Amino acid sequence: MTQSKTNRANDLRAFIEDLRTAGDLREISGADWNLEIGAITELLGEEEGPAILFDDIVGHPAGYRVFSNVLRTHRRTASSLGLAPELSGVALLNAWRKRIKEMAPIAPVTVKDGPVFENRLEGGEVDLGRFPAPVWHEQDGGRYLGTGSAVITRDPDTGAVNIGTYRCMVQGKDTISVKMNKGKHGRIAMDKYHAKGAPCPVAIGFGQALPIFMVSQMPLAPDQQEYGVAGWLQGSPVEVVESPIHGLPIPAAAEIVIEGVVPPLDQTELPKEGPFGEWPGYFADTTVGEVPLMTVQAIYHRNDPIILGVPPLKPPNNYVSVPLGAAQLWDQMESAGIPDVTGVWGYVYGSQSGPFTVVSITQRYAGHAKQAAMAAASARSGAYGGKFVVVVDDDIDVSKIDEVIWAIATRCNPRDGLDKIRGVWTSPADPAIAPDDRSPHGYTMDRVLIDACRPYRWRDEFPAVNVFSDSYRAKMRKKWGI
Repeated sequence: MTQSKTNRANDLRAFIEDLRTAGDLREISGADWNLEIGAITELLGEEEGPAILFDDIVGHPAGYRVFSNVLRTHRRTASSLGLAPELSGVALLNAWRKRIKEMAPIAPVTVKDGPVFENRLEGGEVDLGRFPAPVWHEQDGGRYLGTGSAVITRDPDTGAVNIGTYRCMVQGKDTISVKMNKGKHGRIAMDKYHAKGAPCPVAIGFGQALPIFMVSQMPLAPDQQEYGVAGWLQGSPVEVVESPIHGLPIPAAAEIVIEGVVPPLDQTELPKEGPFGEWPGYFADTTVGEVPLMTVQAIYHRNDPIILGVPPLKPPNNYVSVPLGAAQLWDQMESAGIPDVTGVWGYVYGSQSGPFTVVSITQRYAGHAKQAAMAAASARSGAYGGKFVVVVDDDIDVSKIDEVIWAIATRCNPRDGLDKIRGVWTSPADPAIAPDDRSPHGYTMDRVLIDACRPYRWRDEFPAVNVFSDSYRAKMRKKWGI
């Protein structure tokens, strides 16, 4: 195999080599793209096992590889975020939150050439089937080249470049579905082109340095540029090259990039997309005549290309070990004026905090818990796909679901502790959306707010918890070597 010289920080291969050196990489030869790669990823993911590099994949040349189970452990997640590898749980999330506050974006640097152009295919040479795109789950409707994708668009009005991760299903040699849901920044840009009757230029990376992938998952504000944030995360500018056809900035060291357009949507011509096993843990969201279809005009790839595979799996086997969106939700709540938030966590999460969000607070006044719940339900990082928001006291570890359930069961009076918000923005991946409610015009879901704090007005009379004090427990550990 060959490896082109490039800035190490910009290179997915450098991360893979670090894992190999650390003994945290399993290399598997001869697996089939049809289900086997997905099943192995699921099994090792459930065990919080090593990252996996597949080679000699059935039906494809040696060197055409798939890299999966990338961020399933706290150690690999922390390392990819530039944090101490021994961190875990809320400590990891809080360290990430503090690092975000010090964010100083580093603008990308445009270079003349890069390893991504080692191979160029245009016109009749374009064939997405040359890559070992897996069928990740048993009931998937096709081969998904894009699970760890970087979909690059430019707003026609502002010129702002956006990078988002959207699932991409191969439809033909030169066509691929790009599931950009309404409200996402990439979809907003695309809709602007289509409103003018113009096709939307798109470039998609299928194997790029992890900082780019991590940032593409973050619910950033429209004025925050993903390349700049990725540069800050990796500590040096992201090197980009202009795509030859549309002039979009693409990662110079990307493994695979396709370039093309999404024409204005003709719902009579759009093919079926899905089903696909999504982050809630179900096969859902099969659509016809709704998902944007990209016409691929060119393919660029490195020698011996690597697909970054980040398939959704049944929770708690999430693609990343901590709900990173919860860190941003924590900051958004504080920016909204919610005092004394001591923890935020999400369960069953994708890129946001998830449909089950837990917030811990130090109660300061009557109504504090309800105010916190409403803020969490409304902030951008908690809004998309949210369904339940639970607020607990600061003695509850929000990352331990048993403690959360205990608080709900023992501190919440359903008469006073439950509220419902109707008709809020949600994800089409939610399996609880009734078939009659699925519409190309958007999806909504109700939201439940649960106050599982000690009731504020009589909190001083609430029974004490039946557990030894931290100081006495520490004394016993020291005395008896426990």
